Amino acid sequence: MPKGFFLDFFHSVSIIVILIVALALSQLARKALNRYARATSRNIRINATTFSFLKNAISFVIFAVAIILVIHLIPGLEKLATTLWASAGILSVVIGLATQQTFGNIVSGIFIVIYKPFRIGDAIQLPNGQNGIVEDITLQFTVINNAENRHIIVPNSVITRDYVINSTIIDDKVCNQIDVKIVTKDIDRAMALLKEIAVSHSDFYDASIVAVNDDTFPKITPVLVQVIDLSDSWITLRLSVWCKSSSKAFAMKSDLLLAIKKRFEAEGIKI
Repeated sequence: MPKGFFLDFFHSVSIIVILIVALALSQLARKALNRYARATSRNIRINATTFSFLKNAISFVIFAVAIILVIHLIPGLEKLATTLWASAGILSVVIGLATQQTFGNIVSGIFIVIYKPFRIGDAIQLPNGQNGIVEDITLQFTVINNAENRHIIVPNSVITRDYVINSTIIDDKVCNQIDVKIVTKDIDRAMALLKEIAVSHSDFYDASIVAVNDDTFPKITPVLVQVIDLSDSWITLRLSVWCKSSSKAFAMKSDLLLAIKKRFEAEGIKI
């Protein structure tokens, strides 16, 4: 048989093998993505449209590479294949630069799912002071619902770049601090009233009941009233009181401020 026949046969077989491998890789990639989606569905919400686009994009890249390889095997089209490779390289750089932040958010979202610095339902605080409950974690963003029922949308790459205070992951209890500037001659009475008001709140938490088997560990005082400033005409007292939950801490502080105002006025203590 002529040499050209064997060469053509080799090219034909190679083309078939390349197409079969491309099809197999595409199917494997889709199955791997589906398994990933099922495994992380409890921790991260994946938009169906975005997920479908991602699977199709991966399949497109695989088949595009396969087609360029096929063209390279066809006699007379080697130069076209080389041009396509060069164009693909330039295009990949452009796409990489354009989607750098997008892929960064996706990778950060995966890290959040794996390492779990916070989960859906956790109460967290961001470095800028914004705080709320984690409502959703998507491929691109983390959604936080704050006390005003407003949604804070934070890119995953941003939220993993800095520290996050998680009030749920270890202990949800919070110590509220309230400063009260008063005018009175009976400072002991004022301090006793502050303790009484704090203990009577429904969300008060007695932190002293926590058992610690270490005598060197400082004991926790559930309610603490301290003098933090003095002048000729007024005294500033600081009330430190524990709340059962970080989600109720703000409401508790608001209640205590109102209760202190009313009680001190009734007792003749000027604020």
